[in-house]
Amino acid sequence: MSNSESDITKVNIDFGSLLSEARKANKYTVDDISEHIKIPVNYIIAIEANDLAALPGATFARGYIRAYAKFLEISDKSIMEIYNQAAPVDQAKNLKPRSNLPSEASSQSPLFKTITMLLIIAGITAVIYGSFQYYQEKADVMESERDTKQSSFTGSSLDSPGTTQLDLRQDAGSADTVSTDDKPDQFEEISGSNAAIDEQGAVVSEAEDDVSATLQQNNSKTLEEKQIAESDVIEIFAENGSWVEVRDASNSRLFHNLVPKGDTKVIQGKAPFYISLGNAKTTRVLINDLELDMLKYIRPNNTIKIKVSTEEQKVIIH
Repeated sequence: MSNSESDITKVNIDFGSLLSEARKANKYTVDDISEHIKIPVNYIIAIEANDLAALPGATFARGYIRAYAKFLEISDKSIMEIYNQAAPVDQAKNLKPRSNLPSEASSQSPLFKTITMLLIIAGITAVIYGSFQYYQEKADVMESERDTKQSSFTGSSLDSPGTTQLDLRQDAGSADTVSTDDKPDQFEEISGSNAAIDEQGAVVSEAEDDVSATLQQNNSKTLEEKQIAESDVIEIFAENGSWVEVRDASNSRLFHNLVPKGDTKVIQGKAPFYISLGNAKTTRVLINDLELDMLKYIRPNNTIKIKVSTEEQKVIIH
């Protein structure tokens, strides 16, 4: 090749010199270009030096060169034509992508597929065998429990599968050998005696039932009379009507209702009593026939809430 042809080829692929001269004509430094188009300084130096090896991949390199040309107001189309002569597009297309995963290439091999299939079959076989063993052990346990229950029978009942069984036919045959025709009078006498015994037993049982019922009734009356004797009595006279609530010593509610106008309510329970009532000024309260003096306990809203009991004919307001 002659020197003239070499110079033409150099010009055809020297896109970096065009960009460098345009930069210097506009009085830009490399740092200025880097700051404006956001391209690292080392890439700008590589572009101006036509150093394709120092540039990143073809896609990024083309983007950087195009942005550089547009910033310098140079036809980016002309610059890219020169760059494509230096780095043809077909060169990038002919490159095959390689996997970064070392296992990816071997995962498609027949050996790998065979091993994977064997592992899957082994796993399924293990699950089936384990299930069979589990149900077999469960069946053995159930059979053992059934044998234990059968061996626990004593054979004393008709349904028992034990070895000792009653020979009903033999017993029946023995009974048939006894003749009732030989001594009919004796059997009648025994039958009559049994009937008399049964009748006498029924009479005794009936008498015992009557005695038991009488004792229960007397005990119930005695307990009721004892409870009444030990209980305290409250009488409430509501001249104009009053809403009343009374609780006993165990805080159980004995009464909670309205005593109508002019009515009297009698309540039994165990003192001390907790009494709450309305219309207190026109309501009288007696406990064990002793009247309460409630005047100083009446609240401004004409209600009262007190705890009362009796002791030796005295009323105690707590």
